[in-house]
Amino acid sequence: MPSSLIENYNSEYVRQSSRLTGKQHIVEVWVEDEYDVPFWNDLLNDYKDITFRITPYRHKNLNKGKGNILKFTHLLGTNLIACVDSDYDYLLPEASETGRQLNNNPYILQTFTYSVENYNCHPSTLNKICINATLETTGFDFVGFFKEYSKAIYPLLLWSLMMRKEKLNGEFTFNDFKDVISFDRNITEDNMHDVIETVSKRVKASCAVMTEEHPELYMQMNKFEKTIAAKGVRPDNCFLFINGHILQDSITQRLLVPLCKDIINRHIQGIFRSKGTMNEKERKKAHYDNITRRSLTVLLASNFEYKEFSGLYANKLRPRIDSLVKLLQKEMGYTPKGNKEETLYA
Repeated sequence: MPSSLIENYNSEYVRQSSRLTGKQHIVEVWVEDEYDVPFWNDLLNDYKDITFRITPYRHKNLNKGKGNILKFTHLLGTNLIACVDSDYDYLLPEASETGRQLNNNPYILQTFTYSVENYNCHPSTLNKICINATLETTGFDFVGFFKEYSKAIYPLLLWSLMMRKEKLNGEFTFNDFKDVISFDRNITEDNMHDVIETVSKRVKASCAVMTEEHPELYMQMNKFEKTIAAKGVRPDNCFLFINGHILQDSITQRLLVPLCKDIINRHIQGIFRSKGTMNEKERKKAHYDNITRRSLTVLLASNFEYKEFSGLYANKLRPRIDSLVKLLQKEMGYTPKGNKEETLYA
């Protein structure tokens, strides 16, 4: 007999509950956190043959997150699936039991990037984020900036992955990694090259220490780099594979916040330099303030433009979702008619 409420709540429970309410093709989706709901909802709602109900996983003690979801993978099935961040488990599938579960369970979707934030912060989308936040365009080269930043931190990402693979990650923790690759000041067009150069110097120093302490691992690095490259990691795109919270909070926001603030200030100055009465100018400012009050965190969380630019999404994530949906349709006894566009999508 199941020993807890959570073990009673499984795929079969969802199926039976759906039948009692007269609803069919219901699939409950566990995600790690509230922040993940918009991301997975956007992806899964493309499929109109199945109703996906997406909720952050909760146990009786309010624990949440990937680790807690993966404790109950035996409960997953046709009517109960999970969507989680890959962390390093896509790149290092055999390094931990978590990685083996994640890559072998057909009812689990993973991001393939480190987390959903890595998609949300895709540099090709950040100009539009700025427009939504300020109602003005910016000439900042986000794509070029993140390419140069990725090249600067790439050697340290390899070391971070190697240390985890060898179960030495206690010697080089995520906090250590964060301290090296994070920006210590806000970024502007005037200082961005200096900021990247500072990070690059810290990376080289940290890599030198690990090379000295682990020469045997350094000798394996070229072979290991090729293995990681086969997963899609390149020097110019490794921002996709670093910790997503670091990418969003310590890098992207350090870039977007001052940039958007400067644009907003200049826009307001333009309002007061324009012709008109002071009352008219105050009304225009109040209207502009109201529109630009939206949080950058909220704008990033609902940023789905990455799909137009991300090869990892097109080549890995989208096909994996298609494959799972076809499996669910088959197991539910649903027989689609017509072509893919008519059956899987609206």
